[in-house]
Amino acid sequence: MKNKTLILLCDNYPLSAGEFFIDDEMRVIAPKFDKVLVYTASADTGKNLNRFVPENAEVVSFSRQKIEAGKLKSVFRIFTPMFLSEFFFALKKLPLKYWLIAFKIMYVDIHRATNLKQDLIGLCKEKNINRTDYVFYSYWHDYKALALALLKHKNATYQCVSRAHNCDLFFERFIPAYLPFKKFIVNHLNCTFVISQAGVNYMLPYLADHSSSKIVLSRLGKINNRQALFQKMEEGILIVTCSNLIKDKRVDLIIEMLSQLKIQNLRWVHFGDGHLRKDLELLAADKLQGCQYEFKGIVPNAQILDFYAEHYVDLFVNLSSWEGIPVSIMEALSAGIPILATDVGGTSEIVNEQTGFLVDKNISINTLVQIITRYLQSSYEMQLQLRKSAFAFWKENYNAQTNYTEFANMLMKL
Repeated sequence: MKNKTLILLCDNYPLSAGEFFIDDEMRVIAPKFDKVLVYTASADTGKNLNRFVPENAEVVSFSRQKIEAGKLKSVFRIFTPMFLSEFFFALKKLPLKYWLIAFKIMYVDIHRATNLKQDLIGLCKEKNINRTDYVFYSYWHDYKALALALLKHKNATYQCVSRAHNCDLFFERFIPAYLPFKKFIVNHLNCTFVISQAGVNYMLPYLADHSSSKIVLSRLGKINNRQALFQKMEEGILIVTCSNLIKDKRVDLIIEMLSQLKIQNLRWVHFGDGHLRKDLELLAADKLQGCQYEFKGIVPNAQILDFYAEHYVDLFVNLSSWEGIPVSIMEALSAGIPILATDVGGTSEIVNEQTGFLVDKNISINTLVQIITRYLQSSYEMQLQLRKSAFAFWKENYNAQTNYTEFANMLMKL
């Protein structure tokens, strides 16, 4: 029975580029609620990105400038037991040279979270939302989740949850290796829904003195009703990548790998954008003179799936140094495309012998070339079997309809 309002806190959805994976989640979970209030840090770019917005949703932007303003007013918060406990935790974990940086990270997050908490209280009053009838849901386990933890710490009747992915979870991704207030967030929210078993296993040791029921595995998923393309009708080899063009995605290694593939009629297509795009385009122009390539930039998600349905993609490649579980891989699997990816984060939970090739993060370019060449030169029957197996694995494990329905049901039981 619908009787609740979902308040989703996010960064981009649905007003700007980013968080495209939320679209499918909203398609499934929004109908479970009377109303969805999307509280986003993004302003409307005016671009037509074909984002899905539920009919029962209202989108409200909160001001980043307002959240950041008045940092000096938060000085008194450094003397609270919560702040001091976290600071001593950081002192034990980090070398001396990082103590000041950790202090600054903590201070900025508690300031942002406190301001956002006050904004949320005002929002509820403005919208006449009864606290017993709604669920606050932070899509990221960052200062927004901390704001919800502070909200619930103030009054236990609030229903507050968060997801945890990759950049908001794994300390070692950063220098210094630290993310603030994780214990406080997990222990004060109703639940933290982690998208990978690797993430669950990583988070549990930080909470050894508390109940593990606060941390629950809840996988993401992909909706794709298009027909998977199993028969190759065109000449040549098509390799696709899809990621932000940033350092961690290591697209430069992909370009180097492609430059060493001795394959006729090789084509590479990349979906995604980022601050390294110009540098990578120059690198590709220098290295890939014998290969056709195209940087598609940011395109609506549906166009990527259309591309997969209309073109026989031989292989999808991801050589990231850090990941949660990439939705881009879920998309490729939903089209029956085999994967080659590095064993980082939770990637091993989606890339295996059934779906493709899981390789060491520090694999050599030469070994990558050998693996890809061997696969592309294998029999048609072997490649067809892998494509069908990849598709079946997506349907069984990363079908959005199944995974998000289960997630919505958990939210409704809060």
